[in-house]
Amino acid sequence: MQWLPGCSCPLCPECFRLHFTVGLRERGVGALGCPSCGRPDLRDDAQRLWYWSTLEPQLRRCLDPDTFGLVTRKLTELELLRDPQFLWCPHCSFGFIFEAERGPAQCPQCHQCCCPRCQLPVLVYTGLYWFILVSCPQCGQRFALARGGCLHFQCSQCRHQFCAGCGVPFHRPGTCPSPQCPLGGSLHGHHPRDCLFYLRDWEPARLQQLLQTGNVAFETEPPPEAPPNPTGRCPVPEQKEFGVTLRDEPCGRDTAPGQAGLCRGHYSEYLVSLINRHGLDPAPLYDPEELRAAAQRHLAAGRTQRLPGESEAEHRLRMLRMLGEEAPVRPRPQGAGLRALCK
Repeated sequence: MQWLPGCSCPLCPECFRLHFTVGLRERGVGALGCPSCGRPDLRDDAQRLWYWSTLEPQLRRCLDPDTFGLVTRKLTELELLRDPQFLWCPHCSFGFIFEAERGPAQCPQCHQCCCPRCQLPVLVYTGLYWFILVSCPQCGQRFALARGGCLHFQCSQCRHQFCAGCGVPFHRPGTCPSPQCPLGGSLHGHHPRDCLFYLRDWEPARLQQLLQTGNVAFETEPPPEAPPNPTGRCPVPEQKEFGVTLRDEPCGRDTAPGQAGLCRGHYSEYLVSLINRHGLDPAPLYDPEELRAAAQRHLAAGRTQRLPGESEAEHRLRMLRMLGEEAPVRPRPQGAGLRALCK
């Protein structure tokens, strides 16, 4: 039997080899602790360095040279990703440091250009259309395409599970840190009230109203430099399944006037990204039922009932004040662990 550094869980030699052979090819080095107990905590720099340096002689003996080479390469990539000036070229996958204050960034390998902020090809950087961005709040890995509308996201680099709308972690059954949580027996996250998880059901006109109350400008027409769109359908790129393969294709859903040439879903995501970026609180636009539900989610139990002699209007004002004081909505910059449309 073989043992991994930092735990006492035995693995047979073949399981040991397969754990790293498959893991190094399909996952990140931040997710290759013990498959039984999960130790050590590879998010900690000191533990990660000790773990991989101690493990190296064992891996050298049991892995083929190509797979063993992935260890060094992936550890180097992980450290480079911590540098905010490090970029992956979207054209040739070459990594380089971009030190200028403004883009576009030119790859020294293929000489093509990309946006240094979202690392998308320069064609998109010039504003032709929107790409969906999802950023892992734990390791910073960024994903430029999406499949479907599910907000439960698992990072392929560090395996962290989080909400792609607001970045809060998803808790597996029985792991929620809140002992009074009524959802503790299921996979769930505690989303703030301005998360796309809640606001995606609002009509675009209502989201626009919230932006108008905050004096935030928004687009209603496609960018003037956008190429012709003869299909009239939503052009936002998505990753779609074709049998067993994945291919980048336009969304293709119907669009409507006043939605910047996008479908309802992608236009709503664009509006919500502006709401999040500016920290706008949707609570003042709640109807009585929405306000009651939000108060029950975000305020302590027993504090949401009407007081004796309190009118409906007074109760509403008290709930809004308590939500603002005890569960405030804060601005979230684009890319900080949330789902956004990069224009």
